[in-house]
Amino acid sequence: MREPLAPPVPALPAMRRQALRHHLLSEVRRPSRRPRRARVLVPVAGVLTVAVAAGMVAQPWAPDSAPLIVPVEQGERVGASLLLNRMAVAATDKPGPASDQGGYVYIRSRGAFAELGDGPARLQPVHEREMWIPRDERGDGLLRQPYFHVPIVGGIPQSETIPDVTPNAALVDLPADPDALLAKLYQEREQRGRGNSRDGAAFTAIGDILRESLVPPATSAALYRAAAKIPGVEVVRGVTDAAGRRGIAVAHTERNRRDEWIFDEQTFDYLGERSYLVADTDDGPAGTVLGTTAVLQRAVVSQLGQRPQR
Repeated sequence: MREPLAPPVPALPAMRRQALRHHLLSEVRRPSRRPRRARVLVPVAGVLTVAVAAGMVAQPWAPDSAPLIVPVEQGERVGASLLLNRMAVAATDKPGPASDQGGYVYIRSRGAFAELGDGPARLQPVHEREMWIPRDERGDGLLRQPYFHVPIVGGIPQSETIPDVTPNAALVDLPADPDALLAKLYQEREQRGRGNSRDGAAFTAIGDILRESLVPPATSAALYRAAAKIPGVEVVRGVTDAAGRRGIAVAHTERNRRDEWIFDEQTFDYLGERSYLVADTDDGPAGTVLGTTAVLQRAVVSQLGQRPQR
């Protein structure tokens, strides 16, 4: 279950390194009042109006804006396994990219992320970002995104080459059997020895793959079936991504924080992610949004920096 020409590299360590690399590039130049305590959603100038699950509309976020609060809905644990297995069946019927289409995976996304520490969390401005990842072999990648309110002297380029990037084929080179896939995720958590619980770490790892990779249909199905086996996974309805698209979410809650993967309720296409507090904490009241993203386009292109048709 892999894209053609995938190099024989260990799947999970490579995948995790890639996710951490993307996270670093997303976060390294953002201002902070003190070191962040919570994991912030990875990826993704413009003004955006976002529809919140309650049906209200939140205005574009600014550094001095009030925290964005969303309703904390009751999750449905009974239906989570059923939904994920339905998604797995639907995924196998979707076509994957042709093996000879091009050498780079292109992903365009949009998002906003919170600064944590020194009072309630506030989302930074929504911004769009583009990423190019080598498809089959290690090589240079490319990241394009704006940077806001950078307290340093001199300009920062909005386009940055990423050297020696783990290829997309290695990131999605995962076991077809959901039990074996989940066992690998748990093992990776034990090797790291810190961070979230093993269930929370497995949920995060699957989300990393879904968010910034081009995943073959059969691999998507295995990921959904593996997620269905994670204790505590639940369904949340009426969720909105960073592009204002409403969908249904698969969620996991840990340490007063709920992370959601958002899907179209009819097609089960992946839309984005959302993360928020489910209880009152020093970072804000329950419902405070910590991150919101939307994947707008995925494609295969021939050259680094090439954009597909929108």
